[in-house]
Amino acid sequence: MIAIDTNVLVRFLVEDDAVQTAKVTSLFEQEIADGSTLFVSDVVLCETVWVR
Repeated sequence: MIAIDTNVLVRFLVEDDAVQTAKVTSLFEQEIADGSTLFVSDVVLCETVWVR
């Protein structure tokens, strides 16, 4: 299981840097393809909403 940090989640949602967005998207796609679990804590969700 990989824990997703706020910075990673925000990068994925905002798509403000093509290189970093591609890396995050690739990570997510690979983990999903492998059947792995991605963990997003309540704190990360709150911080993501605050950034928005």
